Amino acid sequence: MERWRLRSLLALSASAVYLYGFPSATITFGILVLFHVAVGILLTVLLLPVLFRLLQVDAPLARVGWIFLAVGAVLGVALIFIGTLNRLKPWLYAHIALCVIGALFVATAWLASRGFMGSNAGQRVFRFAGLVLATAAIAAGAWWSREVAWRNANRIVNPQMPSASMDGEGDGPQGKFFPSSAQTKHNGYIPAKYFMQSDACQRCHADIYKQWYSSAHHFSSFNNQWYRKSIEYMQDVAGVRASKWCAGCHDPALLFSGLFDKPIKELVDRPEAKAGLSCLMCHSIVRVKSTMGQGDFVLEYPKLHELAASDNPVVRTLHDFLVRVNPEPHRRTFLKPFMRAQTAEFCAAVFCDQPYFDRKLVFRCAGSQANTDDAPGFSHAFPAYDIKKARNERG
Repeated sequence: MERWRLRSLLALSASAVYLYGFPSATITFGILVLFHVAVGILLTVLLLPVLFRLLQVDAPLARVGWIFLAVGAVLGVALIFIGTLNRLKPWLYAHIALCVIGALFVATAWLASRGFMGSNAGQRVFRFAGLVLATAAIAAGAWWSREVAWRNANRIVNPQMPSASMDGEGDGPQGKFFPSSAQTKHNGYIPAKYFMQSDACQRCHADIYKQWYSSAHHFSSFNNQWYRKSIEYMQDVAGVRASKWCAGCHDPALLFSGLFDKPIKELVDRPEAKAGLSCLMCHSIVRVKSTMGQGDFVLEYPKLHELAASDNPVVRTLHDFLVRVNPEPHRRTFLKPFMRAQTAEFCAAVFCDQPYFDRKLVFRCAGSQANTDDAPGFSHAFPAYDIKKARNERG
């Protein structure tokens, strides 16, 4: 029984370092989350019934360690049910701290029982300090990878010099989406359905979804008659390809699926033409190449979104459970650091009509706050009077 407790503790420690330091929206990571949960429950089941006996027979340091681990295990089981959303992060970090201290004490006692901690007090203190420093180094490295490296890798930095001509933007004249500057990470098309599943976000972000549903974002495409007539006229005068310059911001479901190669008069009655600027459009941007506007960004197509939007209730429930227990992979997929830390720059990159407005509009659109169940977020309802006001202010 002791061997299984120690092995479970080792497996939990190793998986915890990886889960905290290197979150990613992959099947492997999801399996590791389930593994950590299962082994955590197993250790709790093995530990609690014999905890009283362990406190009687184990070394003093081990006793303290097992107490910390027992409290951390109970808290961990509670987190399985309540989740680790932002407002519950203090409980997550309490669980981590209790388990780290407990595992350190148990490991020290185990090493001491085998003579690895030295034969006198000086050696034991020195080697225990080494274990503490090693633990702190691992924790600091995991934190740096999770926080600092992630933020540094997701910053908006303008190029030293802009392209000398439009041909140098995006994928160039041979690109699928040219003259829009927008690109996809895999250099291919994205299924139109992907941009038409904003209702999947509603399960957890009901307030934000309601804001989006009545916003200018939702009515940015051919469900907006002013825009529709503008594009019809543009295509009559300059052809279909030229109008892709507008589609990079207004029509993601059509442009990135390849449907926009056809005249809009052939597509206007399709649901893809009325999808607007959906949740997954803006939240799938993984890189902003510049803040010059005209859709100067790179989109990623995360295939695992199919779990969230699945019609299978079992798959959907499993996805929601994983997000509730460890929301960081989901957050990293759909909420890059620059979306909050550099909101004005982020919006400027997507603001296709930016030359006609000043930055006051971008700040006004992005600046209002809206609280969600998970964390504070930016308002998605951009009223039309703000645009008129910005035009008047510009003169």
